[in-house]
Amino acid sequence: MDDVSMILVFRILTLAIMVAFLPVCAYTYYAYRLGQRKLEVERILRVLAITSEYRDIYTQDIGKMHFFVAVMFTMGIAIAGFGVLLLSSELGLADTPTLLLAGTRLTKADCNAGCLIDYQHGALLAFGLGFLGAYIWGLQGIFRRYSMNDLLPIAFYHFGLRMILSSFIALLIYHAVGGFSTKFDPTSQESQLLTPTSDGVLILTVFLVGMFPQKGVRWLTSKIGLSGQDNHPSVRDLSLNMIEGMTPYDVFRLEELGIDTCYDLANADFIPLLLKTSYGAREIIDWLLQAKLCVRFGDATEELRARGIRTITDLEGLDDDYLETLAKETSLILPSLKQATQKSVSDHNIERLKRAAELLGHYWEGDDEKASG
Repeated sequence: MDDVSMILVFRILTLAIMVAFLPVCAYTYYAYRLGQRKLEVERILRVLAITSEYRDIYTQDIGKMHFFVAVMFTMGIAIAGFGVLLLSSELGLADTPTLLLAGTRLTKADCNAGCLIDYQHGALLAFGLGFLGAYIWGLQGIFRRYSMNDLLPIAFYHFGLRMILSSFIALLIYHAVGGFSTKFDPTSQESQLLTPTSDGVLILTVFLVGMFPQKGVRWLTSKIGLSGQDNHPSVRDLSLNMIEGMTPYDVFRLEELGIDTCYDLANADFIPLLLKTSYGAREIIDWLLQAKLCVRFGDATEELRARGIRTITDLEGLDDDYLETLAKETSLILPSLKQATQKSVSDHNIERLKRAAELLGHYWEGDDEKASG
């Protein structure tokens, strides 16, 4: 076997090994870890006396066929991505001019065939590196969810879609900056092209954009003048980063469930959150109560936290004198503080959350006997 054939075999083996992680991880989780997760869900449903319909909704989400289809979907995308990254030369992907790889250079008369092919090879590299960044990020997320007993089929769908999104964002950035020997800063909010520099900067950039595609989207939208939200002063952007104790992974996990801001979290249903994630009841409830405080007071929440008020329930029991002191020492007004205090006392949803945390926090018989007595 000649050297060329050896290299080709090595690349194919590399592709197979990298992709094999997905079905192995899914099978071991389904065979050895899913039973524990089912027991946890059964305890939640029993302790809180949840109706059987919720059990049916959960079990439909973790069926064997659902796992199989999700893993096959992600494997197909991973094989295609590694094929572009490792086998693009053998497959001749850049040899024929295409609009996807050549971009606007396809229409330029002064761009000869050799220049166009070189540019397309660079485009494939950017596409592949964007995919690789997303794949490495996704492996970390899959392993974390495995260890947290939270590896549901939806995780594989999100993994696959992230690989697609990251790859095409990296390709768009490559076209936007004009190929290699160009610099792009993903953390910059500026919309102009940056000054030329070494190819290594762009290579590193498209790889990092694969891991953090939101930054790439933010740069592309700012470059063409798009804005994701109105700049009206009454519109408050209450991101989930305002919640204490919430890591970037936690933010991503909630975004998978359609919870993107504190507004979403404050109005989210507690039971679906508890069943669809591996977070404990007390942790979720703390986040919900924090979100309600953030929605009520916005950026002024930081001033309340400095005075020991973290959640909406911390306002309970505060007398009028203390509320007046808060109004004087912070940017908040007294009527708003009184209204929030009354709301926290009269809101039945808040009472149910506190009761659920108390019930699910009992782990031994002696504690249950004291609670019932």
